[in-house]
Amino acid sequence: MRLTRKWAYLVSMTAYVPLVPTELEIPLREMVDTVFAAVAGEGEEAAAEAVEQVGVRLVELNCVDRKSLRTSVDILAGALLADPDLRGLDRLTERVVRVIGALSGGFAEAIRKRTADQQDSMCRALMEVTRRAVADAQERANSLNEVNTELTLLQRQLGHQLLHDPLTGLPNRQFFTTRLEEMLASPGPVTLYRLELNGFPLVSDGLGRQGGERLLGAAASRILTAAGESAMVARFDGAHFAILREGPADPEVVDRLNHALSEPAYVEESGLATTANAGVVQCPPHGADPTELLHAADLALRHATRRGPGQWVLHQPDDDADDRRLLRLAAIMPGAWETGQVRVGYRLRVRLADLEPVAVDAFVRWPEAERAGQPRHKCIDLAERTGLSQQLDGWLLRSAGERLRTWNEESGRDLPLTVSLSPNQSSAPTLVDTVLGSLAYSGLPRERLRLAMPAAELFHGREQAATNLTALAEAGVSMAVHDFDGAAGDIVYLEELPLHSVGLSAALASRAVGSPRTSLVVKALTGLVALTHLAGLPVWVDDVGAGEVDWWRAIQIDTAGFGSAGDIGLLF
Repeated sequence: MRLTRKWAYLVSMTAYVPLVPTELEIPLREMVDTVFAAVAGEGEEAAAEAVEQVGVRLVELNCVDRKSLRTSVDILAGALLADPDLRGLDRLTERVVRVIGALSGGFAEAIRKRTADQQDSMCRALMEVTRRAVADAQERANSLNEVNTELTLLQRQLGHQLLHDPLTGLPNRQFFTTRLEEMLASPGPVTLYRLELNGFPLVSDGLGRQGGERLLGAAASRILTAAGESAMVARFDGAHFAILREGPADPEVVDRLNHALSEPAYVEESGLATTANAGVVQCPPHGADPTELLHAADLALRHATRRGPGQWVLHQPDDDADDRRLLRLAAIMPGAWETGQVRVGYRLRVRLADLEPVAVDAFVRWPEAERAGQPRHKCIDLAERTGLSQQLDGWLLRSAGERLRTWNEESGRDLPLTVSLSPNQSSAPTLVDTVLGSLAYSGLPRERLRLAMPAAELFHGREQAATNLTALAEAGVSMAVHDFDGAAGDIVYLEELPLHSVGLSAALASRAVGSPRTSLVVKALTGLVALTHLAGLPVWVDDVGAGEVDWWRAIQIDTAGFGSAGDIGLLF
C-alpha cells in the first residue's frame, strides 16, 4: 500500500526505529486500517479507543519524537481527506479531526507513561550503580567506552541516511542545499547544474519500478564520473539530479554527461540509454539565496526541456524575470476569472476581397495580463499552464454565443462565431458535450459556430483531438485548423479531415508580412496558400493591420482578423 510505504519511510527519518522500513510497514498497515475504519464507522467511543491505541503503538515502535507525531498526522489527515471512498461521508472533516485528536491523545499519554517508567528505571539504576561504584569502576569504564563507540557509529549511520538518497547513495537535496550555501559564502565562483533524465517514465512504465531504479543507479554512477572528482552530485527526486562545481559553466560537462548516459546500461538483458536536459546557473553573486538559485536553475531546465532532449540552457536574469511574471499570471488567473476580471474579447473577421465582415471571433481576454505584456489573444496560453483552459471553453462559448445571437437578431445580420481552441481544450474527452451543451444554452445554431484546433495538436498530438473534430463536424459544427505552417507531412491531413478552413501560423505570418515578393519565405507562403486552395479550403490570417491588406490580398488570403473590442457592437 503506497500510503503505508510512505508513512514508514518518512516516520523512520524522525526517530530511531529498530526496524527497516519494510518491516515497519507491517504494523503501520494495521494502524492505517484502524484509522480508516474509525473514520468510516459510527461508534465514536469505540473508534476513539481503537485510534488511541494507534498513538500508543507509535510510541511502542519508538517513534517518539515530536516530528514523528507531526509527520504521522500530516500523512494520515491528508490521506483521509483525499480518499474517494470517504468523500461521501457526512462531516468528513469533523470525523478526521476527531480521529486525529484521539491518535494524538493516545500518543501523548503513552509518552507520559514511558517517561515516568524511564525515570523510575533511572532511579533504580542509579542506586545500583552507586552501590557497585567502587568494585565495578574499571568494568563500567570499559563498558562506557564500548557504548560510546557504538553510539558514535550509530549517529554517523543515521546522519548518513538523513543526508543521502537511499537508492543511489548520492547526497540528497538537504545535503546539497547546505553545501551550496557554504560555497556561496566562499569567495570563489561556482556553477549549479539542474538535470532531468529524458524518457525516464518510458522505462519505469515499460519495465516496472525495479527497472527504473536500476536505470537511476546506473545514471547516478555515470553522472558522478562525468561531473569530475571535485564536483558534488546529488539526486533530488524521480529522475532529477544536481551538480555543484567550482568555477564558471563548462559546456563540456553536459556533453560528457549525455555521451556517458547514451551508452546503453543493461537491465535484465535490455540495453537502456537516455540523455539529460540541464538548466545552468553560473557565478551567482556572493551570499546569494540557495533556494532562489535552485529555482532559477529549475526555470532554465524548463527552457532546455522545451528545446528537446539532451539540451542545456544557461540561466539569464532577464529570462528569469519574464518567466516569473508569466508564472505569477498563470497562478492568479483562476481567481481573476472567478471574480470577473477575465472577460470575453471580440474581433471582426473580414473578407479581404471587399473588406465585408464574414464572422466574429471570440477569445479570452484579461486586461491585467495585457498590461503585463501578454498579447491579448494569447491569454488562453496562461490558462493552459494550470488546466483552467478546460473550464474556460464552455464559459466562452456560452457567453459569446448568447451575445452574438442577440446582436444578430438586433442588427439583422447573420454572422457566425469563430473560436480558436487551445491544445488541452481540443483534446478534452468532454469537448463534444461541452460544445453542444453550450450551443443549446446560448441558442446559437450549430452551423453558425466555427471551431479551430491547433495544427500541432490535431496532426501530431493526442488522438482525442481528431476524434473530437470528426464528431463535431458530423454534428454540424464547422471545424478548422489554426497555426498551420505547411509542413510536408501535414498537407495530407487537409484532405483527410473534415475541415472548413485553414488559419496560417502566426510565426510564419509575422516573418513573411512586408517582405519582398521575391524572398524565399514569401514564395513558400504563396505556394502554401495555393496548395490549401487546391484542397478546396479558404485560408485566413489573424491580426492584420490596415496597411497590410493589399499585401495579404496579393497572395490570395481569403479572410483576416481585424481589431479588438470588449463587445461585438463596438467593432462596427
